[in-house]
Amino acid sequence: MRLFFAIALPTTVADALASTVGKLAHTRADVKWVAAANFHITVKFLGETDEALLPELSARLDRAAAQVHAFDLEIEGIDRLPERGPVRVIMSRVINPDNRLIKIHRLIDSAVGGIGLPMDMRALMPHITLGRVSSNHGLNKLLRLVEKHDLDFFGKFTVTHVSLLASTLTPAGSVYRVVHTSELAMPQVAVQPANRG
Repeated sequence: MRLFFAIALPTTVADALASTVGKLAHTRADVKWVAAANFHITVKFLGETDEALLPELSARLDRAAAQVHAFDLEIEGIDRLPERGPVRVIMSRVINPDNRLIKIHRLIDSAVGGIGLPMDMRALMPHITLGRVSSNHGLNKLLRLVEKHDLDFFGKFTVTHVSLLASTLTPAGSVYRVVHTSELAMPQVAVQPANRG
């Protein structure tokens, strides 16, 4: 199975991104655009993995998620990857000031490494893939439009869970299926003492 860990986007954010992707697509650049239903933030990509490991991966995700409190993310700007050289991906940036996204990535990375799966050698660079560039056809026109959307703001939301997904490649694109979802820890709510007046 082709597996990865990811955070889903609320519909409001996905719709805002899709609206801008529609404008980018009008350039007719040779890009394979991602469907709005497939927008997500990859926390860790596993790739081809033995299906027999699913119960252990799910349990380890539960334990990792329980160590991180729910946190806020902001989605802003349209950009390219990499910054220099041939463009491979059109994406939107993910902003997480308190770095809890990095923390959950490290915990999951360590958890899968504990059962012999490959760990990431590079630091996580959070983003949302909007399209994958197939050729240079129409690319200059697209990149000029990308620059105009560099400061767009697509929304802010609270992350309360992280999921393990299976990806199936089809001629029409990838089809994702949620295998397991783990809840993040919720912040303690301070209880005010009763007023004894």
